[in-house]
Amino acid sequence: MNFTVQNSWLLRIPRFSLILSPGIQVKEAMTDEILTLKEVAEYLKLAEKTAYRLAAEGKLPGFKVGGSWRFKREDVLSWIEDSKKGRKD
Repeated sequence: MNFTVQNSWLLRIPRFSLILSPGIQVKEAMTDEILTLKEVAEYLKLAEKTAYRLAAEGKLPGFKVGGSWRFKREDVLSWIEDSKKGRKD
């Protein structure tokens, strides 16, 4: 089943979810476990250059495959939660 995916990160709730909201187009949630730099930047609402810099500095958890950055979805979500906890302390 193929749907047009826009702002796909907003849909990354549980795997295999479909979001049905009034006035919003039906979109299929992406289920990728490994994300590209572009996908991470989109989710974090950053420029790709900023996401690249954060990854290169070791601030954003990622790894390189053949010279390209990749990110485990669960690591990015954990990083976000850890960052939020750090601000509250």
